[in-house]
Amino acid sequence: MAESGVTLPPVHRREELARTWTRSAISSSYIPRSADDIEALLLELVDELLAMLGAEPFSKSSGVRLGHRLISEGFIDPTTLTATITALSDGLLADLDATPDTELAKRTMSLLGAVSAGYADGLRSYTLTQQEEVKQALFNAVLRAEHNLRGTENRFREVFASSANGIAITNLEGMCLEANPALAGILNVRADRLPGRTLTDIFRDEASGDVMAPYRRILSGQQERVHEHRRLRKEDGEIAWVLFAISLLRDGAGAPAYFVTMAQDVTELHLLQDRLGHQLLYDALTGLANRQCFQTKLESAVERATPDSSFTLCCLDLDAFSLVNNSFGHAVGDRLLQTVGRRLEEAVSNETALVARMGGDEFAVLIEDSEKTPDIGELIDTLTSVLEDPEYIDGVGVAVGASVGAVRRQAADHLTAAELFRAADTALRKAKATGRRQWAGFHEAEDRAAVELDRLAASLPAAWENGDLAAAFQPVVRLSDREVVGARAVLSWAAADHETTLALAERTGWSVHIGPLLLREACRLFATSPGLLRVQLTRNQSGDADLVRAVRGALRDSGMSAGRLEVSLDVGALLDEVGDARDNLEVLGDIGVQVGLCGVTGGPLDFELLHQTGVRSVTLSPKLGAGSPVLAAETARTVEVFGRFGAVASVVDVATVEAADWWASTGVATGQGGVFGTR
Repeated sequence: MAESGVTLPPVHRREELARTWTRSAISSSYIPRSADDIEALLLELVDELLAMLGAEPFSKSSGVRLGHRLISEGFIDPTTLTATITALSDGLLADLDATPDTELAKRTMSLLGAVSAGYADGLRSYTLTQQEEVKQALFNAVLRAEHNLRGTENRFREVFASSANGIAITNLEGMCLEANPALAGILNVRADRLPGRTLTDIFRDEASGDVMAPYRRILSGQQERVHEHRRLRKEDGEIAWVLFAISLLRDGAGAPAYFVTMAQDVTELHLLQDRLGHQLLYDALTGLANRQCFQTKLESAVERATPDSSFTLCCLDLDAFSLVNNSFGHAVGDRLLQTVGRRLEEAVSNETALVARMGGDEFAVLIEDSEKTPDIGELIDTLTSVLEDPEYIDGVGVAVGASVGAVRRQAADHLTAAELFRAADTALRKAKATGRRQWAGFHEAEDRAAVELDRLAASLPAAWENGDLAAAFQPVVRLSDREVVGARAVLSWAAADHETTLALAERTGWSVHIGPLLLREACRLFATSPGLLRVQLTRNQSGDADLVRAVRGALRDSGMSAGRLEVSLDVGALLDEVGDARDNLEVLGDIGVQVGLCGVTGGPLDFELLHQTGVRSVTLSPKLGAGSPVLAAETARTVEVFGRFGAVASVVDVATVEAADWWASTGVATGQGGVFGTR
């Protein structure tokens, strides 16, 4: 990982990329150098490209210099640029499907676009230099004509006829006197049909510009020479992009005599630049706008909106799309994505709308609302219903549903494009949390709470690093006589309580990291204290493959005996066989650690698990208790059943003395919670 946070290709593949680039360059054109020299040069350029991609701040201007260098090193055939862009984009983005990195893709395409622009500019300069040399040769030939007219004429004819650039010599009124075969080839006309025709007739400007304007500027002395691009229509109706160099030849007395127009066909290079530009803004698979294009157009729509206008933005995520790829193959999955894109466009064809593929199986729809735009519920029903009908691909009928997040806002609300998109994305996450094929709208109050939780979740690692988040203890109290018999390890943080902190860590996956840290610190701090240390794990922590190693390390570093540590695994993780949860339970018992179950509700599966594992310590879910007569009676019965299995019950989050008394009356042995304070 580079300092910029962009995932770069592995260093060991730099040589492989250079070899691929070398083979593509050699096979596409002739380069007057040995293959070893070319590979050494391209390896150096690969290193420069990698450095440019990882630089902070990133700047695509370095790519322009690299494009210039390709010209200076002799890569002057435009087909070489096509081979170069193909080899570099394939090599640099080879791992994008396995490890998606939109920043790397954006930087790569931006940098390759700059390389293309630099190559075009360098090739233009190279061509203009050649053109200037030819022009000078023509002029010198005229001067030497007095001394060796026949020899000069022969040399001129050779240069004129064999030049790869088109050349037209005209009088000052713009009538063609001579034209070489190269110009006839560019215009797709016979060379003998050009003399006698005017420049306006020969160079039919597709933009209907004034063809003679640059010639008049040169003749009037406003400019010495003119270089310009023109989009011409050839004799057969085809379009050609041509780079013109126009200059004036004078006679022996210095008076204007002729115009010389030199032309280079750069159509292929222009089309390549257009293709690269399209790839930067549109998804190659579906043809829809990509994320960058969508965000740009969203910003533009928001900026030009009138105060009384409104927008509807929908973010869609296909449900279980991976099942299609896994069962039918990626070719079927790709064709289904194309179908989804086409159907979404058809669904909003009557609206001023933009459909985009944001990446993977995520799509977005932006609608500039009008009087005919339906309400959000009806709109989402339309979008999701068009996806329900199966698409038959190679005889296989496949279809997917979608979860949708939607937001509709007035321009007068002054939401930025980024805020509007975040609101729709937040609604999508809410919809996905409620199950498949759901949709949700955006609610500001809920969003503020969600943003605060997200902020806390993202700040967990830093809070632990700077000491704001630390290990602490709750007393484990025997409920019958209120005697302290041990302690429960908890996370202490001013921003949130222990349970909330663990829930946030579970959301981000950081719980697997904080679990061993809490375990090690708790053992270190508790080693010299009397009683039992209880550590209760979350679902992800219970299935962690490194849990046993973390327990061994914590006991070894603290010097605490295994029998004084009780590790309680999440009962749901064991029942669902998450990760290594089952193995962890067995191995921890084998090394002498007391093993318990936490999050227990007392259902039949809990009892069966207790019977299978022989665990003798259970911590009841805080959802149980005296909330109602029925629940109280069932909880008491559950504690009694656990007793028959020889299991000792405990409870967390005991908030009042009355609650402690009630739990004691049911037969629960120990409790932890705010009523007993902290250590």
